[in-house]
Amino acid sequence: MSSINLFPTFKYSQPNEYHFSHDSVFLARRVFEFLRTKNIDPNIALDLCAGSGVFGLDLLFHLRAAGSNTPLVFDFLEVQDQYRIHFEENIRRLGTVQTKLQFINGNYSNENIGTLADAYDLIVCNPPYFSMDQGKLPTSKLKLRSRFFVDSDLESLIAFIGKRLSQYGFAFVLIRNQLEHKQDQLSDVQELCKGKLHLRTLDDVRGTDVVLLSRF
Repeated sequence: MSSINLFPTFKYSQPNEYHFSHDSVFLARRVFEFLRTKNIDPNIALDLCAGSGVFGLDLLFHLRAAGSNTPLVFDFLEVQDQYRIHFEENIRRLGTVQTKLQFINGNYSNENIGTLADAYDLIVCNPPYFSMDQGKLPTSKLKLRSRFFVDSDLESLIAFIGKRLSQYGFAFVLIRNQLEHKQDQLSDVQELCKGKLHLRTLDDVRGTDVVLLSRF
């Protein structure tokens, strides 16, 4: 995919100390095109590792602009509550959508997140790309937890998706190989999905794989 966002939506609110990468907006458009091509209308959706909600809200923008149905419920799960104020401002900037939007402050590795749905028809996720032993650690706590697996790990992320994805649902996840650190994350995810989830690689976004997970 191009490194230029060809489908701009709205100007996002985000913390000064950490701005989202363009991977989220590229993937939002890719998910929109997938749903439109396949004529899929998910009822309950989740933005996992949501940050300020850019990924999910961008997707809603595209669906609304195309006159497509939007999910009845769209949850946004984020471990850092500092993002909430930016999420709420982004909802205001997005404007009216016929979707119940909920910011949930919690860790996906916690089994007792009571406000989550039991199953989601659509999960979108731009997770941290790095483990704590990979590269120089940022001094900003917010930036550290946004870019590095601090609170959990890749295995727990895939396990969460496997537990919460509905029978005919789809999960779209960005996976970046850390070959300079001798880590093939795509192979790791393939191994974690064995016997649980079907994995397809759809695209490459600026060196990051767009992975589609489903039960079929």
